[in-house]
Amino acid sequence: MPNRLPLSKFDAVLFDVDGTLVDSLEMIVLGLGDTLEKYLGQRPASHEIRRLVGMPLTRQFNVFFGKEPTAEEISEMSQFSLERFEVHQEHETLFDAAVEMLRLCHQCGMKTALVTSKSAVELEAFLPNFPGTPYVDVTVCASDVHHPKPDPESAFLACQKLGVDPSKAVMIGDSIYDMRCARGAGVACVAAAYGAAHRDTLLAENPDMLVDTPEELFAWAESAFLQTPCPERS
Repeated sequence: MPNRLPLSKFDAVLFDVDGTLVDSLEMIVLGLGDTLEKYLGQRPASHEIRRLVGMPLTRQFNVFFGKEPTAEEISEMSQFSLERFEVHQEHETLFDAAVEMLRLCHQCGMKTALVTSKSAVELEAFLPNFPGTPYVDVTVCASDVHHPKPDPESAFLACQKLGVDPSKAVMIGDSIYDMRCARGAGVACVAAAYGAAHRDTLLAENPDMLVDTPEELFAWAESAFLQTPCPERS
């Protein structure tokens, strides 16, 4: 696996959110644990919740309940989860260098997208408080597609919205679901090993590149634009 992928060969960058731009793992584990304890009657171990981070909430519910909840149950549990995430929001922090990489790519003329397993309701609550929002051209969440990550539909839709061929896009994510979504769409993939998944787990997905820290991610972008002036876009 090459240790460097030339960013200059791409026209667009697709970013996962949780675990890639935002360190929300503890908030998600605590909030989802609260929800499962309430509706399941018991609280799964933290490592069991962690391994499903990156899946949409509805799929996480399916795994733990062993059956597909009704639409009413999903709506009620999703709303309760959002309330619990808010309660534990002090555990959510930014990966500052990764957000800075988003800004740099946007201001240097690359098209940018958030491709997330958040629902529309979750994304709507997230964007107003996210400092990287001004640098995002389009968003694709789980509610926008019939088949969320790891299915490639989310990456295809992001490329379609941006008006770029998938071969000219690269996705950055911290989970196997991001890697498989990108691969299925013919999008290059960069594994962020500072998120939820173990480094070896990500390497087993054969990403085009792996970074161990947000700072390494930013340095990759910075080196790509070193020789190119990057005026701010209006």
